[in-house]
Amino acid sequence: MNRSEILESIRDRIGKENLFGGNSFRRGRCSTDLTGVSENDRVVVDLDKVFPSGQEGENQCECVIFYFDDTENFVVVPIELKGGRNVDASEAVEQLKGGAAFASDYTPSGIKSICRPILFCRSISTAEVRQLKKRQSQVPFGGKSFEIQTARCGRKLADVL
Repeated sequence: MNRSEILESIRDRIGKENLFGGNSFRRGRCSTDLTGVSENDRVVVDLDKVFPSGQEGENQCECVIFYFDDTENFVVVPIELKGGRNVDASEAVEQLKGGAAFASDYTPSGIKSICRPILFCRSISTAEVRQLKKRQSQVPFGGKSFEIQTARCGRKLADVL
């Protein structure tokens, strides 16, 4: 399968009603700008639609993006948005891990894939950043572990990747 067929297969399996279309993904007082990652070459899954309030997805991040980068890697980007002043790193870690676990079910086998978990937040304490850097806070995906990146709310996703 080529890139577009793989992405279309993911869209079909997840259900188009659970996808986000647009370039400004927002939750509360935090957002990220998705421009720079082509709308035609990405799938953005809104996990709040997949797991409505009160269902099993309580430890899910806000969204997961699937796309192919310039070197043909299949990239999975779990994104958590925190617009408050006091970010709880352990909660964000669990939500990003949940998003990566969800994404693994839709990641094609036999294709080199990488994970880029990102926490967008208004502000975060030094202690919470240290917590994110610990080995146990890394997000497992495809037999590897990936460190969580942080970025300020409103930042362009393409600049963070």
